Amino acid sequence: MQARAAEVAENAANGAPSLPTTIGQELATNPFLRASSPEIQQRLGLEGQPLEMVFGEVRKRKDRF
Repeated sequence: MQARAAEVAENAANGAPSLPTTIGQELATNPFLRASSPEIQQRLGLEGQPLEMVFGEVRKRKDRF
């Protein structure tokens, strides 16, 4: 995810879009599509919680980012 974030930041700095992308790339790097990921749940401290709760927490953190 860090490599993708750096790529997007570089594109933005150069006035280039972050698109196109692939479904595979989005599934690997987009936290909104990874609510069921144990890694995401662990980082949020929400292991075993309902996916909508995990997604909601990702959304809250995005809003504060």
